[in-house]
Amino acid sequence: MPTRPSTLERPGTARAEKTDFRPDIQALRALAVGLVVFHHLWPTVLTAGFVGVDAFFVISGYLITAQLAHEINATGRIRIADFYARRIRRLLPAALLVLLSIVVAVHALVPQPRWADYARQVMASALYGQNWLLGAEPVDPTKVTGTAHYWSLSVEEQFYLLWPLLLLLLFTLRARWARLAITAGLGLVSLIWCIYLTEADPAVAYFITPVRVWEFTIGAVIALAGTRFVLPRAGAIAASLLGFAALVGSAVHFTGLTPYPGSAALVPTVGTALIIAAGNGRQQQWHSALTSSKPVQLLGDISYSLYLWHWPLLILAPLAVSEGVLNLPVRLGVLASALILAYATKRLVEDPIRTWPPLTGSTRLTFIAMVAGLATVCLAAGSLLWT
Repeated sequence: MPTRPSTLERPGTARAEKTDFRPDIQALRALAVGLVVFHHLWPTVLTAGFVGVDAFFVISGYLITAQLAHEINATGRIRIADFYARRIRRLLPAALLVLLSIVVAVHALVPQPRWADYARQVMASALYGQNWLLGAEPVDPTKVTGTAHYWSLSVEEQFYLLWPLLLLLLFTLRARWARLAITAGLGLVSLIWCIYLTEADPAVAYFITPVRVWEFTIGAVIALAGTRFVLPRAGAIAASLLGFAALVGSAVHFTGLTPYPGSAALVPTVGTALIIAAGNGRQQQWHSALTSSKPVQLLGDISYSLYLWHWPLLILAPLAVSEGVLNLPVRLGVLASALILAYATKRLVEDPIRTWPPLTGSTRLTFIAMVAGLATVCLAAGSLLWT
């Protein structure tokens, strides 16, 4: 298993409830999670599939900003509590289910001297602080836990916590260009910091939120530009071709020696932005037959749960087999198990809870359920310390 932080990623998860569904973005989500999962399973074959995480940060910035901008334009405000409640119903059930499953698996499979590490990281993951924990400690490949991939969920949730408030301030400015300029300026500051810190302290630069903000703002700028960012057909074709080439090309050609994120992360993020911008006109695209196909759309639909499940299965699987190694049959078994669990989680956990009337009808009850869920996971993690 590679030793650099790039073995710990996760794709992002945001989906805008109030914006029109876009099959091309769903397909982009499928591609991003595919790159990450394939990289983790076969890191020497796809050396930089971790760039799928950067793609998801751009997608999240675009979708969340589009959703919030739609609400501001329609109502003049953002119902902040409702926004957070939607995020809780969308993200937390599957995340907590996987964490509880990891605790059970640790009791059964992991040597007891490792339990304290798992307890700390499960709690940090449940509370969306995993990225800061990993950034504060050197990444030891012999101590990587099945929760390390929650770092990117932590980054996204921290962004979601502040961005709606900042967006409300931006919309007090009547001029669209001013909102765009401030958002782009915020991203530029974050990018400069990212490039500097990648040279000065690569581990910290990889995990902490401020140096990842620029990736979200790339998507946010496209969303704030709105209809002004619609490309003519020829331009859209060129943009999407270049975008896919940049995203997939970086996954193939970057390696563990590439300083990352730094300026190198501009390649997959700008590539993702080009793909999103190419689809703003909602016209049929050259890739629509493939990207709108049922298998691709299904993979995009289960991408969040697939990300959640694949990493702990990959880390814990060698402990469950007699050989104790990740040979080809074990890797294929991990992939098949992750896909099955992801589909089941999407259909039996994510969708039912997200649309459950008692929760959708009560923001207060949603927050109470969140506290109860977090307490349950933290107590379960605590059992690893008390045993």
